[in-house]
Amino acid sequence: MDLLEQVIYPINQAAILAVIGVYLLCRQRYRLAFALLALGSAWLWLCATPAVAVRLRETLEHRNPPQQASAYAKADAIVVLGGGALPHSAWYMDADDPYSLATRIGFGLQLFRDARANVILLSGDDQAQRMARALLRQGVPPDALRTEHASTNTHENALYSAAMLKREKLLRILLVTSTTHMPRAAAAFAKQGLDVIPAPAYDAVHPSWQAHPWWPARAALRLSGHCLREYVGIWWYRLRGWA
Repeated sequence: MDLLEQVIYPINQAAILAVIGVYLLCRQRYRLAFALLALGSAWLWLCATPAVAVRLRETLEHRNPPQQASAYAKADAIVVLGGGALPHSAWYMDADDPYSLATRIGFGLQLFRDARANVILLSGDDQAQRMARALLRQGVPPDALRTEHASTNTHENALYSAAMLKREKLLRILLVTSTTHMPRAAAAFAKQGLDVIPAPAYDAVHPSWQAHPWWPARAALRLSGHCLREYVGIWWYRLRGWA
């Protein structure tokens, strides 16, 4: 899916249309060439506007809005997924810092402190070990932590984590990841036979803008690309039978 992921991002889509448009100009097919160039420019502009980016995000988030940790039902385990968008501060959490506690690892800590489950499983290559060290510094007992550090994508997160959880008969989980990633992640974990309670945390993919909603912004373009990746990811996982 690596090549497909690159094509998903609006700036790459616009570049592909531009290359095709220039080629058609050289072949003197002016009408089609200008149509593709205009389409690429309009698509890039739309994806860069906060209005479109926020709408794309909201359609992913609406089924699982974030709640206070204490509002969630109790479960057998809390599963926290690592991710490339996790901010640096999450590794060195301050228990009194609201921003740190709003990250995936921070929200997992809140769930544990509110006694929603007695076990935390941390999943995601080398980030699992770093998250474990951060939680140990916050006073989480070592025997409450599990780490799954072989996975490199969401499907493997679910596959390898489910194997560990089933060995301990921990079948009902509170799944912690970002709100936009939650639909794909929850479907992947449910596919492995787990009873999943989505417990999304806000993280670094939630920028805010002061400018007009239809004025392009770089953060909006990044968010649109992130959301489009999730839409395609959901489709791809269903196609592969992973969700």
